[in-house]
Amino acid sequence: MGVTDEAILQACQATGLSAFVASHPKGLEMPITEGGGGVSGGQRQLIGLTRLILAGPSMWLLDEPTANMDDETERRAIHALIQRVQADQTLVVVTHKMSLLSLVQRLVVMAQGRIVLDGPRDAVLEHMRKQAQEAAQKAAAQQQATPAAVEGVTPNGGAPNPQGA
Repeated sequence: MGVTDEAILQACQATGLSAFVASHPKGLEMPITEGGGGVSGGQRQLIGLTRLILAGPSMWLLDEPTANMDDETERRAIHALIQRVQADQTLVVVTHKMSLLSLVQRLVVMAQGRIVLDGPRDAVLEHMRKQAQEAAQKAAAQQQATPAAVEGVTPNGGAPNPQGA
Protein backbone atom coordinates (compact mmCIF):
# COMPACT_ATOMS: atom_id res chain seq x y z
CA MET A 1 0.00 0.00 0.00
CA GLY A 2 1.51 3.31 -1.07
CA VAL A 3 1.35 6.65 0.63
CA THR A 4 -0.55 9.38 -1.16
CA ASP A 5 0.88 12.82 -1.81
CA GLU A 6 -1.91 14.22 0.35
CA ALA A 7 -0.87 12.00 3.30
CA ILE A 8 2.75 13.10 2.86
CA LEU A 9 1.76 16.76 2.84
CA GLN A 10 -0.47 16.32 5.90
CA ALA A 11 2.34 14.59 7.82
CA CYS A 12 4.78 17.34 6.78
CA GLN A 13 2.31 19.99 7.92
CA ALA A 14 1.77 18.23 11.26
CA THR A 15 5.48 18.02 12.10
CA GLY A 16 6.48 21.37 10.63
CA LEU A 17 8.60 19.79 7.91
CA SER A 18 6.44 21.59 5.35
CA ALA A 19 8.21 24.92 6.03
CA PHE A 20 11.58 23.35 5.27
CA VAL A 21 10.24 21.60 2.16
CA ALA A 22 8.61 24.82 0.91
CA SER A 23 11.88 26.74 1.32
CA HIS A 24 13.80 24.31 -0.92
CA PRO A 25 13.62 24.87 -4.69
CA LYS A 26 13.01 21.14 -5.33
CA GLY A 27 10.44 20.74 -2.54
CA LEU A 28 9.83 17.09 -1.70
CA GLU A 29 12.21 16.11 -4.49
CA MET A 30 15.21 17.68 -2.72
CA PRO A 31 18.27 15.45 -2.73
CA ILE A 32 19.41 14.14 0.65
CA THR A 33 22.68 12.26 0.57
CA GLU A 34 23.60 9.21 2.61
CA GLY A 35 23.63 9.90 6.33
CA GLY A 36 21.36 12.92 5.91
CA GLY A 37 23.92 15.13 4.22
CA GLY A 38 22.57 18.50 3.19
CA VAL A 39 20.20 18.88 6.14
CA SER A 40 20.75 19.92 9.76
CA GLY A 41 20.46 17.55 12.71
CA GLY A 42 17.04 18.95 13.62
CA GLN A 43 15.84 18.64 10.02
CA ARG A 44 17.07 15.02 9.94
CA GLN A 45 15.08 14.31 13.09
CA LEU A 46 12.02 16.01 11.62
CA ILE A 47 12.29 13.97 8.42
CA GLY A 48 12.58 10.77 10.47
CA LEU A 49 9.60 11.69 12.63
CA THR A 50 7.50 12.56 9.56
CA ARG A 51 8.40 9.22 7.97
CA LEU A 52 7.49 7.42 11.18
CA ILE A 53 4.11 9.17 11.28
CA LEU A 54 3.50 8.07 7.69
CA ALA A 55 4.41 4.47 8.58
CA GLY A 56 1.91 4.46 11.48
CA PRO A 57 3.65 1.79 13.58
CA SER A 58 1.98 -0.08 16.42
CA MET A 59 5.14 0.49 18.48
CA TRP A 60 7.05 3.78 18.46
CA LEU A 61 10.64 3.81 19.74
CA LEU A 62 12.08 7.33 19.93
CA ASP A 63 15.64 7.95 21.14
CA GLU A 64 16.15 11.66 21.95
CA PRO A 65 13.72 12.53 19.13
CA THR A 66 13.96 16.31 19.54
CA ALA A 67 17.55 16.72 20.74
CA ASN A 68 18.57 18.89 17.78
CA MET A 69 15.33 20.85 17.38
CA ASP A 70 14.66 24.42 18.42
CA ASP A 71 11.87 24.98 20.97
CA GLU A 72 9.14 25.82 18.45
CA THR A 73 9.94 22.82 16.23
CA GLU A 74 10.03 20.60 19.30
CA ARG A 75 6.59 21.83 20.45
CA ARG A 76 5.18 21.11 17.01
CA ALA A 77 6.77 17.64 16.92
CA ILE A 78 5.38 16.79 20.37
CA HIS A 79 1.92 17.98 19.30
CA ALA A 80 2.14 15.82 16.16
CA LEU A 81 3.03 12.79 18.28
CA ILE A 82 0.18 13.46 20.72
CA GLN A 83 -2.21 13.58 17.75
CA ARG A 84 -0.83 10.43 16.05
CA VAL A 85 0.05 7.92 18.77
CA GLN A 86 -3.11 5.98 19.57
CA ALA A 87 -4.15 4.46 22.91
CA ASP A 88 -3.63 0.92 21.60
CA GLN A 89 -0.06 1.70 20.48
CA THR A 90 3.13 1.55 22.52
CA LEU A 91 5.40 4.58 22.75
CA VAL A 92 8.89 4.30 24.25
CA VAL A 93 10.84 7.55 24.55
CA VAL A 94 14.47 7.71 25.65
CA THR A 95 15.15 11.28 26.71
CA HIS A 96 16.74 13.74 29.08
CA LYS A 97 14.15 16.39 28.18
CA MET A 98 11.28 17.06 30.56
CA SER A 99 9.21 18.49 27.70
CA LEU A 100 8.79 15.00 26.18
CA LEU A 101 7.39 13.45 29.35
CA SER A 102 3.90 14.71 28.50
CA LEU A 103 3.85 11.93 25.89
CA VAL A 104 4.05 9.07 28.39
CA GLN A 105 2.16 7.75 31.40
CA ARG A 106 4.94 5.62 32.88
CA LEU A 107 8.56 6.55 33.63
CA VAL A 108 11.51 4.24 34.03
CA VAL A 109 14.53 6.12 35.38
CA MET A 110 17.95 4.58 34.87
CA ALA A 111 21.28 5.43 36.44
CA GLN A 112 24.56 3.65 35.77
CA GLY A 113 22.77 1.00 33.69
CA ARG A 114 20.25 0.12 36.41
CA ILE A 115 16.58 0.92 36.91
CA VAL A 116 16.34 3.20 39.95
CA LEU A 117 12.69 4.31 39.63
CA ASP A 118 9.71 2.86 37.78
CA GLY A 119 6.10 3.89 38.00
CA PRO A 120 3.39 6.32 36.94
CA ARG A 121 4.90 9.52 35.47
CA ASP A 122 3.52 11.95 38.02
CA ALA A 123 4.44 9.76 41.01
CA VAL A 124 8.00 9.26 39.75
CA LEU A 125 8.41 12.99 39.04
CA GLU A 126 7.11 13.88 42.52
CA HIS A 127 9.53 11.39 44.09
CA MET A 128 12.41 12.90 42.10
CA ARG A 129 11.37 16.44 43.15
CA LYS A 130 11.35 15.41 46.81
CA GLN A 131 14.76 13.74 46.47
CA ALA A 132 16.21 16.86 44.85
CA GLN A 133 14.69 19.10 47.52
CA GLU A 134 16.06 16.91 50.33
CA ALA A 135 19.51 16.85 48.73
CA ALA A 136 19.48 20.65 48.38
CA GLN A 137 18.43 21.08 52.03
CA LYS A 138 21.14 18.67 53.18
CA ALA A 139 23.79 20.50 51.13
CA ALA A 140 22.64 23.86 52.53
CA ALA A 141 22.76 22.52 56.09
CA GLN A 142 26.27 21.14 55.56
CA GLN A 143 27.42 24.44 54.08
CA GLN A 144 26.07 26.35 57.11
CA ALA A 145 27.77 23.94 59.53
CA THR A 146 31.17 24.38 57.88
CA PRO A 147 32.70 27.78 58.65
CA ALA A 148 34.07 29.52 55.59
CA ALA A 149 37.04 30.94 57.54
CA VAL A 150 38.23 30.78 61.10
CA GLU A 151 39.96 33.86 62.47
CA GLY A 152 43.35 33.34 64.06
CA VAL A 153 44.01 29.95 62.50
CA THR A 154 47.12 29.89 60.41
CA PRO A 155 47.79 27.59 57.44
CA ASN A 156 50.27 25.50 59.47
CA GLY A 157 47.54 24.12 61.72
CA GLY A 158 47.17 27.02 64.13
CA ALA A 159 50.68 27.12 65.55
CA PRO A 160 52.31 30.53 65.48
CA ASN A 161 54.81 30.97 62.70
CA PRO A 162 58.17 31.91 64.22
CA GLN A 163 59.29 33.61 61.00
CA GLY A 164 56.22 35.88 61.14
CA ALA A 165 54.92 34.79 57.73
